[in-house]
Amino acid sequence: MARSDAYLQAAADHIMIRDLIGRYGFAIDYETGDPGQWAQLFTEDGRFEIPIMKVVVEGRAALTEFAAGLQRTIPGLHHVMSNAFVDLDGDRATGRCHLNEFLLRPEAIYNNLQGWYEDEYRRVGDVWRFRVRKVLFPRDSSRVTTGGKIGEYFQEYLTFCRQFRRD
Repeated sequence: MARSDAYLQAAADHIMIRDLIGRYGFAIDYETGDPGQWAQLFTEDGRFEIPIMKVVVEGRAALTEFAAGLQRTIPGLHHVMSNAFVDLDGDRATGRCHLNEFLLRPEAIYNNLQGWYEDEYRRVGDVWRFRVRKVLFPRDSSRVTTGGKIGEYFQEYLTFCRQFRRD
């Protein structure tokens, strides 16, 4: 059965956006991640947001700084993204995926966060990039990352994030 060009283009776009999502985790996790490579996954004016913390990081230079700070303050972080879906609209798209984060420490591997991403994507030439990536959490999630042993590990990161707050 032959498929239309539009059908094949949509299939290719979906695959390319899922590839972008996968590259995101590998570019930010552990000490092997590359902050500059992570920032390159965003458009030039791309934005990363953590609304519950009022954190807004905009532009590649700030995104690189943010990624480097994340790696420095919470090494051993591991992102798992699943259940992704994408709605295409020409050279723009929106999507969501689940997020689970794990934190590797000498005494344990912690499941420290559950949430989801809400994304806006843009095609730049032949490549898809994040225009906006928001990380959202259920109400109880912030208590986990700020309390107990995990809260101790995240304290430096939370302090670092204050420079990106927009009140």
